[in-house]
Amino acid sequence: MSDLDQYRAKIEEIDRQLTKLFEERLNVVNDICQYKIDHGLSIEQQNHEEEVVKKNIQHLSNKGYADELTRFFLNTMEISKQVQHKKVRENNAKNKLSHNTVTNNVNHLKIGYYGVQGSFSEEAMLQYFGDVKDAKNYEEFEDVFDAIKSGEIDYGVVPIENSSTGTISQVLDLVNRKGLYINGETVLKINQHLIGVEGTKIEDINEVYSHPQGFEQTSEFLRNYRHWTLTPFHSTADSVKLVAELNDQTKVAIASERAAKIYNLEIIKENINNKTGNSTRFFIISRNLIANETCNKVSVVFSMEHKAGTLYHLLRHFAENDINMVKIESRPQEYGLWKYLLYVDFQGNIEEARVNRALGLISQSCEYYRLLGCYKQCELL
Repeated sequence: MSDLDQYRAKIEEIDRQLTKLFEERLNVVNDICQYKIDHGLSIEQQNHEEEVVKKNIQHLSNKGYADELTRFFLNTMEISKQVQHKKVRENNAKNKLSHNTVTNNVNHLKIGYYGVQGSFSEEAMLQYFGDVKDAKNYEEFEDVFDAIKSGEIDYGVVPIENSSTGTISQVLDLVNRKGLYINGETVLKINQHLIGVEGTKIEDINEVYSHPQGFEQTSEFLRNYRHWTLTPFHSTADSVKLVAELNDQTKVAIASERAAKIYNLEIIKENINNKTGNSTRFFIISRNLIANETCNKVSVVFSMEHKAGTLYHLLRHFAENDINMVKIESRPQEYGLWKYLLYVDFQGNIEEARVNRALGLISQSCEYYRLLGCYKQCELL
């Protein structure tokens, strides 16, 4: 036997051992996944992955292989995540957790939304889930996320993007930071109105309450009344509630017709949006990834190095796999100066080979990667 044959025989033996250890590793991965399912934990744990890589580099006798070992473990852990996502989907299918069954069994679920009764988020919840009994409302965006993580509610409804004012960055960051998943979306036509107590006249107004988005969406109308004091409040519906409590004809709110009816107030001036086609997109979020064959939209987030060509090298994987991106949003990372996270929405399903191929290549090329959700795209209004 030649030296080359001996080397090949040694490689074959090593490969056999690797295969055995690989199978053993995935068996443990499945056990870990089941634990995460049972305890409502996220599949993605970036800090843990970094610790694994650093720890194993220390075991290298030849530190010259550090880069290669890093890629080896990142690839291995990406495979592990795919195995876990598959198990989560199988578990959800077994428990019939899909959009249809969720909406059909809505009264067996605990659902929460941002804002008070009469808020646009409540309208979006009713539009998506139908008649919801005993829904919980929360004053801040983060409160909704924390309620989901603690198990207080199963699903949360939060606004993510307005057709006039763009993305609500705080919500986008919370989806990633809190380790939750997007499991659906719905789009609501938004008509903003100037609302006050009975008898209020425009010439008597000196203060307006609304959510900052309400002010942004009606900025052209408000420009005609620069002497008014604009006071930001928790939500548009909260603003109406406050105006009702103050019972002062000099104070009004910008909110929906439904909010005006709930708090028995009058519409002083209707449809004051900047745009007639004003709409807001809402996320339906939960602890678990819920996906099936009807899902046709995927959301991911990944890190982007601050150097030439990075954006092209990452995004080309979508084009090369014939994937249509529908939204790209850049956000600064929490740590590190001039470092960014790229949020991407695209058409597809995580069961598709081309999608798995593109996401696999992206995850290998950046320090941070996370699947945010696979869900059914809502038709635009």
